[in-house]
Amino acid sequence: LKLETNRKVQAFSDTVEEKVARIAELSTIQYHYTDVLTYKENISYKGLSIPFTGKSFLIKYTGYIKAGIDLETIDIDVVDTKRIVVKIKGSQILDNVINEEDIYVYDERESVFNRLKISDVYDVLVKEKKKTEQEIIERGFLDEADANASAMIEEFLRTMGFSDIRIEIRKAD
Repeated sequence: LKLETNRKVQAFSDTVEEKVARIAELSTIQYHYTDVLTYKENISYKGLSIPFTGKSFLIKYTGYIKAGIDLETIDIDVVDTKRIVVKIKGSQILDNVINEEDIYVYDERESVFNRLKISDVYDVLVKEKKKTEQEIIERGFLDEADANASAMIEEFLRTMGFSDIRIEIRKAD
């Protein structure tokens, strides 16, 4: 007796909303990262872990974070043909993206009493994105983005013939 199984997969996709928006951003720095994350969870009662309720996974993922300035906030004062003053709001995070194609789950375990859900992976990745973003900001990522923005704007203005260029960066809120 030959037992044969077939797997039928159906995927439905509908566009819920489409929107095209004007973007006036100058990306000045990009940080690439690869992380490995171990997640473990047990159900506990009054601080004691209940046996056979553990779930876990080991996941590797890559992503990038971009920072730069919002060009909508730029204020330009042309003093004369050689002098110009540019005021811009400080850099901010423009993108924080995890590459879905580069997510690898190496080890996943669940129990009958504590099933592994897609939302578990999603929630952990969202928290890790925010954590990575905060860590690089604390290490001066936005300051480096400001310096790059200033250098790029100055270089552009020099090609236009300005020689006395002052760039003022207001810290982002």
